[in-house]
This record gives sequence, structure tokens and C-alpha cells, in this order.
Amino acid sequence: MKEQLQALRDALLERIPRRNYSPAEKAALIKRTAIIGCVLGVLALLLLTISLFPVTDVEIVDNGSHYTEQQLLEALDTAGWTPVLRILPRRAEQRLLDKLLYLESAEVSYVFPSTLRVSVKEQTPLYYFHYDTLIGGKSHTGWLAVGPDLRVVDAARDAEAFAAQGLTKIALPAPVLDQTKPGRNSMLQFTREDETGENAKTEQDFAYISEFLGWLEQSSVAERLTAVDLRERFDVKITLENKYLIEFRRVRDERDFAQKLALAEQILAESDIDPEGKYIVFVGNDEPFLRPAGESDVDTTG
Repeated sequence: MKEQLQALRDALLERIPRRNYSPAEKAALIKRTAIIGCVLGVLALLLLTISLFPVTDVEIVDNGSHYTEQQLLEALDTAGWTPVLRILPRRAEQRLLDKLLYLESAEVSYVFPSTLRVSVKEQTPLYYFHYDTLIGGKSHTGWLAVGPDLRVVDAARDAEAFAAQGLTKIALPAPVLDQTKPGRNSMLQFTREDETGENAKTEQDFAYISEFLGWLEQSSVAERLTAVDLRERFDVKITLENKYLIEFRRVRDERDFAQKLALAEQILAESDIDPEGKYIVFVGNDEPFLRPAGESDVDTTG
């Protein structure tokens, strides 16, 4: 068998034409091989060098956060000799989001030779409300700031700081709180797991809250909001500029909201408004109206 394989090999070699290189061709071939070897060597050396570069700087791009550069470094775990290429962008982004609870998003990349480029965005609160509930059998009270998706963004003992930020005061059904610590996973819930029976409610029964807030955020009155009352699904109210209370009653869907809001704006535009007065605009049924209001009538979230 061995002899047969050797014979086959010899036969194949005989069929392959042999080329005799001239001295010039041999020199050119050696030159090309040397150049390719040098390029590959330089690339290998460059890759090795880059992989050993430690992180020495963090470049903040469009930083929408109050976290400092040092806090970002600590969250990225880049202390000591940390080669740039050891920091995988997706894992680094996840570490930032896990450790810095106020962040909504993070993007990480590296810039040759030793700089991390980090872009982070913090959750933005739009509303604040008062809570008084039991957590772990103990009474807790205070104020929480939330975004339109009802994610808890901040907490405080009083409302002054939130009001100073221009946040909108909101009244909600009593939420179920496991904690009041802000974070990406800290969402307001309005039902308890042990609620059963004919009158038990599900999260779907409270879906109108986030839906209405989403519509408001995109509406023409978003910048004029001073209070929103969403405690009752069939008695929704908003306050504009601490002057106009608009009573929607039940809002069936986004189209219904847009129609009622447009009607309220039309009523205000066509009415004789006292600059010093306050008003209630009712658009909850087929008989809308406007009437003067007292000081305590306008803000119903207290």
C-alpha cells in the first residue's frame, strides 16, 4: 500500500509543470514575501501594544447625568492596570446601568490608544407626587419623582425641590411600593398580589394612567401643565398654569383625549377671560361649559 501511494504521488508530481524562476523573479518574490511578513509583524505588534494600553482617560460625550467622571470610572471597574481591549462595550454599558441607578441609557466605546468614550443619559422626571404607605410593616411617607412611564427617578422628604425643578404635581391612586429607592427597575404598581374577589383590580385597570401621561407629554399643553389628577379613571383632570382646571371625566382613547383637549382650548380661546381669574372647563360630555372657579378648585391634587 505504501508503495502504491508513493507511485501515485510521483505520477502527480510529474504532471505538475515545474517553473524555473529567473534571478530577477526570485529577487522580486523574496521582496514581496519580506514586505508581507513585515506588515503582518507590524500589525501583530500594534494589536499587542493596543491590547496592553491601560485606560488613562474617559471622554464624556453628551453627558445627561450628574455622575462625575470618577464615578463612571469606578462603575466601569477600570481601576489599576486595565487594558482598553479588556473592556467589552456591551458589558461595560450593562455595568454602568446596574451600578448607577439614575441612568436610563449608556454607550461605551474606545478611542486609540487609551481613552474610553462614554455617553450616558439620566432618567428624566416629569411628575412628582406624595405617598404614604407601609413597606415591610413600617410606615413610609414622602415624595417621589417619576417619568411618564411611572419609573421612580428620585425621592425626597418634601416637595420643594421638585417644584423648583418645574416638575408637574400629580395625584395617583395609592401605589404599592416595595421600596422608594430610584432605579431602572423601580416602577409604580397599583395592585397587590393578594387582592382577590369580585372587586379586585389588575394592572390593566390602571393602564389609563400611563396612557394619559403619554398623551399629555406629546400634547400642545405639555409646557403649561401644573397639576394632573389621575386618582379616578372616570374623573380625570388637569390644571394649566395654575389657572385653568380642565375636567375630562373618562377618556376612552387617544382620539377621545385629543378631541376633548381641542374643545377645551377652543372654549378658552373664544371666552372672555379675566387675567386675574381662575376657571373650570368641563368637556366630559356633550354639554361642555366654562365657569369661574375658586382658588381651591383649580388644584385638586393636594
